[in-house]
Amino acid sequence: MKIVDVKILSARKWNNYFPLQVVYEWESVISNELQLPIDDEVMMKMMMQGNNYFYKNFQKIIRNTYMSDFLDSSFNYLKRNYPGSHFLSFFLYPLPTRNHYMYSDNIIPILLDCFSDVIDNVPIYFKKSKLLFVTNYEVYERLMNTSLKGRLVYLPLSVSDKYFNMAFPTKDIDVLQMGRQNEVLHSWMLNITATHPEVEYVYSKLKDGELHYYSTQKDWMGPVETRTDFMSFLSRAKISLLSSPGIDGGEVRTGGFNPVTPRFFESAVNYCYMAGRYPITGADFKYCNVAKVCQHYDNFDQFSDYILTMLKTPFDQVEKYNFFIKQHLTSVRAGVIKQALLNL
Repeated sequence: MKIVDVKILSARKWNNYFPLQVVYEWESVISNELQLPIDDEVMMKMMMQGNNYFYKNFQKIIRNTYMSDFLDSSFNYLKRNYPGSHFLSFFLYPLPTRNHYMYSDNIIPILLDCFSDVIDNVPIYFKKSKLLFVTNYEVYERLMNTSLKGRLVYLPLSVSDKYFNMAFPTKDIDVLQMGRQNEVLHSWMLNITATHPEVEYVYSKLKDGELHYYSTQKDWMGPVETRTDFMSFLSRAKISLLSSPGIDGGEVRTGGFNPVTPRFFESAVNYCYMAGRYPITGADFKYCNVAKVCQHYDNFDQFSDYILTMLKTPFDQVEKYNFFIKQHLTSVRAGVIKQALLNL
């Protein structure tokens, strides 16, 4: 396939949902590296058609009949209006709508999350896809034993190049657990601050439908609503606590799948010491060499010793971190995408 025939399909014009803001950063780097235009108009047009009152209610009537193959708005909008065009597009999770536009043969999907509840249906959902990028090596290995073999490409997550080589940030937060909370790490830190009240621990709690941050010393610190604020807040941490989503109770949600989340790369690019809980033998973690920069702990005493020691230790791992970060920049992932497109 010629690279010039591909556009990046983006929701940035109509959806500012916080988890998507990192996706828009990745899109921008890929666009710049591969000279692919970002099309943020197509999805607007699809949503306008799909939200048409008559069309939407008519669809409810025929959704479960064979006629839905012809009337599903998003699927056929692309087929009708952009024949021969191909769109690279990120997707948060497979949806059970069989004719969603992500399953069209002119979409090249980058699947961000895929857990046990849907993985067996992925070969069915994406049967028309000419190429499918998956971001967890565990998922890649599982799907290589299906009809998708030969069309799969492993594309680990990344951090936007714009955050690399910045000045060393000012560190005024001792320990921070950003975003999703791991309850084991949270309880360990509360135990540490109970005996060492001079240590500040910042963590999140859900309030009015969004995450707000609290400090063991300053109490409420407010929400973090933009990527700029998010990265700025993270950069203030001396130590970043990290975890994979499929452990310590997360198995219920993921079925045991444990992808390397962007937070590992974001913490590295902000030169935070890193400590966490994740499967050190997990395929995604081994492939990304996470253990090179993030200490893993199953034991509270060892964890506590590390935290208290690192808080007294000026950061001295810039060279090691830079080597790690250079492997996980979005521009590096763009090279993988380019090669896969050229091989189509």
